Amino acid sequence: MIMLALKMLIGNRASCIGVIFGIFLATLLISQQSAIFLGLVSRSYRLVTDIPSPNIWIVDPVTESDEKVRAMPRGYLESVRSIPNIEWAAPINVLYIPLITQTGIFHVCQLYGLDDATLIGAPQVMLEGSISDLRREGGIIIDAYSAEESLAQILPDGTKVPLKLGDSIEINQHRAVVVGICKITQGFYPQPIIFTAFANFKNFTSSNGDMGFIVAKTKPGADVKEVLEKINSYPMLNGLTREQFEWRIAKSFLKTGILINFGLSVALGIIIGFSIAGQVFYGMTLQNVMYFALIKSLGGNSKLISQMIIVQVGIVGIIGFLLGTGITLLWGMAIQDTTLAFLFPWQLLVFTGLIVMIICLFTAGLSLRKLLRTDPKVLMGN
Repeated sequence: MIMLALKMLIGNRASCIGVIFGIFLATLLISQQSAIFLGLVSRSYRLVTDIPSPNIWIVDPVTESDEKVRAMPRGYLESVRSIPNIEWAAPINVLYIPLITQTGIFHVCQLYGLDDATLIGAPQVMLEGSISDLRREGGIIIDAYSAEESLAQILPDGTKVPLKLGDSIEINQHRAVVVGICKITQGFYPQPIIFTAFANFKNFTSSNGDMGFIVAKTKPGADVKEVLEKINSYPMLNGLTREQFEWRIAKSFLKTGILINFGLSVALGIIIGFSIAGQVFYGMTLQNVMYFALIKSLGGNSKLISQMIIVQVGIVGIIGFLLGTGITLLWGMAIQDTTLAFLFPWQLLVFTGLIVMIICLFTAGLSLRKLLRTDPKVLMGN
């Protein structure tokens, strides 16, 4: 009977392809939109993921992200360093500030000021130049995408000339020299991301020495929770683990309403799956209802009919799911190293699979309800 179910499915090619297409489209929308959403969320806390060495972040209690920062006095750094079981602590500053290239291109960049002595927070992947050159007067490191795209010089013939080592730009009316090109995680906004030593940062921004963040590393074997309790005993300090700070930034990002927008796209994919797959498969069942009636009249019970329907739905569901996730993953590979965000963890694969399973069960239940309630004598008489 399983082979008969397959023949009934394959025999009606148009309906079979229609059901597969419905599940494929639902899978594609759910997985792709979810992957883009997760990619954007992960980019929101790229500051934390791009600096792997510290396991504790200290901020002002009202600071939510690197875009909503309340500065802390420089003296707080020594307070953190004096806490037992702190191996090291370093400041990181961040500020949005205007820049102008030699060719007159204007941008607002995200400028990071790093500790002069340790340069903790510097990019992990350098494509050109050296991190130590940040200590040079006016030395800056620029992310590769900005150097090749937004800050590149466009010649009259349309050719792009990327920003390169030795080029100078103007940051807040101060001369800066490119001493390195780095590869980092792109932010949510496409503005240039620039790193410099704190001495240069003060010169570019006329800063009074306040800090945006303090990053710290506990000693091996130290109780991180106990260290955080001591940090949080200071009324103007808020110590967080990497995971806690990532979640705080993500929550701040989600306040923009982006979750609702992508949630509607995922909901649309689910609706498409229920409507197209359910309706087309139900129509195919109606076309084959005489055959099912014949099986029932020959002694086929409800269990046998249910198995046949589940086999049919299972096959089209698996094919549609594999096609949808396959296209999503290929698309994700194609947009690597671009400004487009994409993150496809295994949890998303499971989530999409569960949604497709629910769609398939609904589709099977819709058809079984018709078949199991139909009197074969009436159908055979017709």
